Amino acid sequence: MFTQNLNIPLNQTFNVELERTIVASEEIIHSSFKPILVRDSKNGDNVSALRIERSDKSWVGKRLFYEHFITLDSADFKLTIDPIVNFEFGLDNEFDSRAESNLYKNTRGFVARLQFGKRVALESTFRENQTVLPYYLHERTRLIGVAYGQGRTKDFKEVGFDFAMASAYLSVSPNDRINIQLGTGKHFVGEGHRSLLLSDVAFNSPFLRVNTNWLGGKLQYQNLYTLHQDLNRLQSTTNSEGLFERKQAATHFLEFSPNYKLNIALFESTIFPSLDTSGNIPVGVNYWIPVIFLNTLLEGDNGKGNNKVGLNVSYRVMKKIQLYGQLALQSENVNYQIGTKIFPYKNIMLQAEFNKISDPNRNNLFTHYNESLTHPIKYQSSELIGIAQFQENRWLTRATANVILNDNIDVMVIDFRQSFIVNPSYNFTLQVGVQIRRVENFDGISQIHSTTAIGGLALNSNFIYFGLSTNLQNIYTNY
Repeated sequence: MFTQNLNIPLNQTFNVELERTIVASEEIIHSSFKPILVRDSKNGDNVSALRIERSDKSWVGKRLFYEHFITLDSADFKLTIDPIVNFEFGLDNEFDSRAESNLYKNTRGFVARLQFGKRVALESTFRENQTVLPYYLHERTRLIGVAYGQGRTKDFKEVGFDFAMASAYLSVSPNDRINIQLGTGKHFVGEGHRSLLLSDVAFNSPFLRVNTNWLGGKLQYQNLYTLHQDLNRLQSTTNSEGLFERKQAATHFLEFSPNYKLNIALFESTIFPSLDTSGNIPVGVNYWIPVIFLNTLLEGDNGKGNNKVGLNVSYRVMKKIQLYGQLALQSENVNYQIGTKIFPYKNIMLQAEFNKISDPNRNNLFTHYNESLTHPIKYQSSELIGIAQFQENRWLTRATANVILNDNIDVMVIDFRQSFIVNPSYNFTLQVGVQIRRVENFDGISQIHSTTAIGGLALNSNFIYFGLSTNLQNIYTNY
């Protein structure tokens, strides 16, 4: 049981088999606050949620197609080290006036996992990236200064970007009811493709997370404390660059399952500004008190937009269907989500989801590194998402389509990807795909060559790509 205190990576594509197991199970499994522990997933002793048939291979064959790249295993600890790569090449035949027409991603890095006994685990990842992006994504990245949740950018050659991202966490379980994690990473609340409460869209943030289980596992309580900043520099009195504006969030998630079918949870998150143009801002002791809705009573202010409360619900039907939904209240805005996942056969998943986004508050503080901590859309809209996935041993096919409707502009994105899973231990795949993006403005006329304040919103794209990739995270470009 050497990986029980490690997290299952945040990746919706490769966690479908885990979700199928959860929906078919007659056990209470709390899966709405992600990433979830291996021990809580009922996934045996496996960090990867994939199921690949094994056959007898040579030492080289096992290392290439089944096992971790490096493994050190003893009676007291287990260490695994795997490469993280994304060598992707593609083209976009939409109009592009840039000097460089060939699109590519070049990612190199590693993931290391270390488990000490049954109670302590460590994980660390690092990624270094150089990329030339489709024009709509290039414009979005250029204007906000952040590469779609992967960190601040600097120029690379004439039209490319260079950026890096590191994450790490220490996971300690004093007993079977408590898990404490400290590190830098991302979190996601809900069962959908999007989250209206807390999403992994934005860049990594430092965190302290405390997870406790009560009432024989029926009640789970999550307390998450995070540090955030937006890329707005304060005026400096020295020759060095000014600090960025800083803030911190206290998030509480109380999840109850009276039986294995129904899960209902209450959500609260409050932002506390801690550094702005006025200097350091003291944060009250109530920030650390792990009582849900206490900060809403003490700190909630519609004018500040610094408080969000919500509801998350899921229900399993006939061991093949999961219904889910969210309700998010922030200031005077009401956002909601309804969706379903269907597992009609052992290797098929179908998903449909609807999201309703109200006008964001002008003083909305639920951002990090200039990106949203919830749904990536920054304007009033309705979104419909459809996903179909098929996996047969190492072959994985996934098609995603979403339509975002607004009074001023409509966006449609279709993404089809065919993958061959080379090594399931670290989700290493060979893949080919196509992403089509179409937009229409309020007059119904396609606008290919213009941009907006959020960058690339009115740009079309026909992106065809091929690559080798280690898939251990979610990357959102479909908006």
